[in-house]
Amino acid sequence: MKKLVFSLAILGTLFTSCSSDDSNDGPDVPATGVLSGNITQDMTLNAETVYTLRGSTYVKPGVTLTIPAGTRIEADAAFEEVAFLGIEKGAKIIAQGTAANPILFTSNSANPAPQDWGGIVICGNAITNLGTNVTAEVTGLTYGGSNPADNSGILSHIIVEYSGNLINEDAEFNGVTFYAVGSGTTVNNILVYQGSDDGFEWFGGSVNATNLAAIGCQDDSFDWTEGWNGTVSNLYSDQSSATGLSADSRGLEADNNQTNPLLAPISNPTISNITLIGRGTADVAKEAGMWLRRGTHATITNAYIANFNSTASGSGFGINFDGTDSQNYFTAHPLANITITDVTTPSNMAAGFNATTTATGAGNGATKPSWMNWMGL
Repeated sequence: MKKLVFSLAILGTLFTSCSSDDSNDGPDVPATGVLSGNITQDMTLNAETVYTLRGSTYVKPGVTLTIPAGTRIEADAAFEEVAFLGIEKGAKIIAQGTAANPILFTSNSANPAPQDWGGIVICGNAITNLGTNVTAEVTGLTYGGSNPADNSGILSHIIVEYSGNLINEDAEFNGVTFYAVGSGTTVNNILVYQGSDDGFEWFGGSVNATNLAAIGCQDDSFDWTEGWNGTVSNLYSDQSSATGLSADSRGLEADNNQTNPLLAPISNPTISNITLIGRGTADVAKEAGMWLRRGTHATITNAYIANFNSTASGSGFGINFDGTDSQNYFTAHPLANITITDVTTPSNMAAGFNATTTATGAGNGATKPSWMNWMGL
């Protein structure tokens, strides 16, 4: 990463107290409306200010960043360094929007597009099968510890648009990335819209969530690896509006560990009520509604999968169970209540799921469920 633009400690003169009596006993807010560099003291933003997120922005350990309902944060798409918000191990973000006043992370470009900025990266002290103090593939931050109940804060009623900028040829930001985030963290009602890479990705940890939507993401909508063991209900993905695609785009891509599929703790989340809608095109090289591989386990119930129509060899699956370890697990523990329709091939392993025609998925089959109404889609 390039050198940080500035340190908030150095530019303390640009900050004013957010307390109404100017007594300086409350957290500070940038008077300029610019967020960048290291946030080294507790900070509460002002919902009436439009903030610019410029370059690398880190909330440091022991510090809490509070973002009130209705706040708009625009990433500087033209700046020389990719904008992103990183919550370090031991830091917290309290971003608690409402259905009437969600928090918006977007691009400041006149013509916003996927890859305009990075995304939101949260690093915690929960468990990953890579150990402790692992270096994240983006941001250079470390993650992983021994506390499955670690608390990184609250994320609720948030929209993340036009994320996914490249770090290098092998790594991109996701809309929201959870690195070893613990179950003490509250996550619900988040939309990732038109991202260049994944919508949501979990690297180990035990964080739970409800009501997650990924619309128009060019790679995977939902992705996990490194021993994630959270519980998530109500996930909705529709890739049909994506303006580009990766060669291995999936609704859900799931791993345990790339180099050792049996490395403990094994990824084993509990997922219920999920809808995965594909592009309905024939040109994705390795496409699937779900691609379960590299030793992952999972309990998945009530899934609706449709419109994965690639005709490329080994593609167009409703569900692909990839690799002996994952295949053995799902043969013994089949996915329950799975409806697959309008795909090239329902699955490469019929024993891995119980097929039905009645799964409602995220709530209404292919149609957006009512819990997404606040997203304005």
